[in-house]
Amino acid sequence: MAGEPVRRHHQGKRRNFEIFAGMAWPYARPSEQSGDMTAPDNPAPLPKLAVIAREAGVSVATVSKALNGRSDVSQHTRRLVAEVLERRGYPRQRVRPTRGSMVDVMLQGLDSPYALAILGGVEDAAWRLGVDLIVSAVVGRTKNGQPPPAWLDRIGARDSAGVLLVRTSPTATQRAWLTDHGIPAVIVDPRRKPPPGVSIVAAANRDGAREATEHLIGLGHERIAIMAGRPGVPCAIERLAGYREAMAAAGLAIDPRWEACGNFQRESALEATRELLSADVPTAVFACSDAMAVGVYQALNERGLRVPDDVSVMGFDDSWAAAHVTPALTTVRQPWPDLGSVALGALLSGEAPQRVELPTTLVVRSSTAPR
Repeated sequence: MAGEPVRRHHQGKRRNFEIFAGMAWPYARPSEQSGDMTAPDNPAPLPKLAVIAREAGVSVATVSKALNGRSDVSQHTRRLVAEVLERRGYPRQRVRPTRGSMVDVMLQGLDSPYALAILGGVEDAAWRLGVDLIVSAVVGRTKNGQPPPAWLDRIGARDSAGVLLVRTSPTATQRAWLTDHGIPAVIVDPRRKPPPGVSIVAAANRDGAREATEHLIGLGHERIAIMAGRPGVPCAIERLAGYREAMAAAGLAIDPRWEACGNFQRESALEATRELLSADVPTAVFACSDAMAVGVYQALNERGLRVPDDVSVMGFDDSWAAAHVTPALTTVRQPWPDLGSVALGALLSGEAPQRVELPTTLVVRSSTAPR
């Protein structure tokens, strides 16, 4: 039930590999100079990075990045490398929390694919890292994205090893309490300006928006409108900045009338697009969420404009709707499961960085076409 903690027990057969989850890669790093490394119970030298790279089907540089905890390596690639390391007998280094074996995860709700995808990534990493989760869904109980006061009492009572806050942020008093009790916290995809001193894990929204806009520019579009998200939300600010950067780099003018606000909602985007089309018709619209892209579709259909023949439409998220609207939506995929797994690894590493950004992926479908 919403607001009640739920204990997550991990069941099933343990997989035969470990994945990187945060800043603590669970395999010992071989020497890149000699390529030799001796496990405590096996004096035979381990293979060089070139051998690992060849078996995994990636470059030596990619293996090195994975071993050194770089965030610009996909989860799929990490798993390929991890499987080879497992077969080759590299010793694993388990991440152990300094406090209890439970981690608190706070979400606003469990009723969205976004939240469930992030939670799935957290649970996947928790199984591999040997910790359990307490999940609290607090729909309607947060104020301005901040957890309720009683939350601290529950965390203190169970000696939590750390706290993951998915799109929620602790108050200054709560942050001070966590610091005083030695409980680390990581915020996943903050909805507000991140507080100082708290680690953040988020998608590379600015880069993703820039790539999306560059895709439209590459198709020959110059009159590109943007349907921005809610003002003040960090990801909305970053995506708008990425759009402006791409337009400026291409020497294209940004018409203020083409910067509309859809508040990340379909209905708001529908109304904003109607107003946008009453003044002028751009050749492309970049909607900063898939939900808003659906609203853009509806408004264009009302005007008898076809996607992409008359107007190309780009989304952001790669939600379920993106592949099921007609035409299928070109969009930017967010690494939702990776956000959860990386955040948990960073939380338990004891050396959580100030900010980690995970790369997005451009997914080209049928809603964009050459001008």
